[in-house]
Amino acid sequence: MYRFISGRLLILLALLIPLQYGLAPLLPGQPDFLYLLVLDFAFFMSWERTPFFAAGVGLLKDLLGGHLFGIHTLTLSIMGVLLSLALQKLERENAWVRTAVTFLFVGLSEALSFSLGVWLEEKQMWGPGFFPSVFWTSLYTGLLAPGFFWFTHRWFKRTSFRRQYELF
Repeated sequence: MYRFISGRLLILLALLIPLQYGLAPLLPGQPDFLYLLVLDFAFFMSWERTPFFAAGVGLLKDLLGGHLFGIHTLTLSIMGVLLSLALQKLERENAWVRTAVTFLFVGLSEALSFSLGVWLEEKQMWGPGFFPSVFWTSLYTGLLAPGFFWFTHRWFKRTSFRRQYELF
């Protein structure tokens, strides 16, 4: 049985959280490393358990602040279910597909999170900076995805489940 939390994952989170919230003032949109962690789990570990892992990452994002508590948990729970349904049909081994799915996942997650914030919070409103922010966040995250997936492949020391045996 696969464990969700391991020592390597906790060390990776300790590295990603400062990157996630430290780059905020530097770029027009910032890459979202926690979304990349959810996508890495979905692509390479277990797409069937993605909604549960995504809900846990959403809870972590809620604890780290920003929005009304529960918005990120709800957003990532919904997007985790949609991601697991999509990954049943998509080719997960193709790097272009992974990059495109990353771009779409981040864009839709950001749009849903912001929409829930507008609906549930009083001080948040639609503005002209919404679409560029979502686009740049999706673009930066999508561009970082191949390198991030390569790093986590090395970090978690994954091996292929398919082994080829010689018959002769």
